[in-house]
Amino acid sequence: MNITKRLFESAGVAVVAIAAVTNAAGQTMKTISATGGRPLWHALDALEVEVGGTVNYEDVPYENAADCRDVSTPQWRATAPPGYQLLVPRLGTVTADIPVPANGAVTQNELIYDVNLLLTSYRQNHLPGDFQVQEANGVLYVTATKVLGANGVVRAVTSPMLTVITVPTGDRSVVETVQAIFDAVGTATGLRIGVATFPFWPSQRVAFGATGEVARDALARLFALSSSRPLSYRMIFEPKCDRMRVYDYIVNVAPSGYVAPTAPAGYGPINPSAGSAPPVPASAHPPGAPRPNQGPAKP
Repeated sequence: MNITKRLFESAGVAVVAIAAVTNAAGQTMKTISATGGRPLWHALDALEVEVGGTVNYEDVPYENAADCRDVSTPQWRATAPPGYQLLVPRLGTVTADIPVPANGAVTQNELIYDVNLLLTSYRQNHLPGDFQVQEANGVLYVTATKVLGANGVVRAVTSPMLTVITVPTGDRSVVETVQAIFDAVGTATGLRIGVATFPFWPSQRVAFGATGEVARDALARLFALSSSRPLSYRMIFEPKCDRMRVYDYIVNVAPSGYVAPTAPAGYGPINPSAGSAPPVPASAHPPGAPRPNQGPAKP
């Protein structure tokens, strides 16, 4: 039996295709193929849907124009300052054949194996930078380890979410608490990090604080306190070579394996969000909100 599903980003860039072949013994191999400016992000989204598990993703901190492409339109350039460009990561494809157990559930080790299959494809296709997969807090983290610097030399990078932070204990909305974690990272690193999409209403509150804690551990603890189901995040970097950039990272949070209601029929389950509220933007125009060319913050 062959099944093919496609998910198109509204910007018309990212395309995710999933083809499944099931043999007589009930074993299934699914081919995940994602094409776009950030194909690994979208491939990991598809992986969460198809085999379960929670996988967080953090972008390469793009520095060199060779890793980017200009998607500005003549209309935008006509009203913008001279030399205006709108730079996003260059296009690429990530493809891997993922084994799916007959019962549809994978172990954590199997999930790590699947992620590494996607990372192998990323490297073989000579896409920007490099990544690693780590396990912590009962979930996986796919984080950048290398980037092509502005000077043309590849250099090592470290996840900003490994920064040790302190957040004063207080009663805040969940989104304010997440932003407080990111602000603490910013104080320590100088990085501007904003919340884009988030699966809680502003009225949902939590008592929370952190002292000398790694940022990603604090965020995982907050998710456990606030949500009855696993959440994963996508930390998206705005290329440094884009002179119009206004932030360093935006972060999109959604229930693990979430599929947007606007996805084509048949693309996995439409998963409800944590609590009673559907995923909604943290605010109408949060700091670091996605720009029009970037499409939805998370399919």
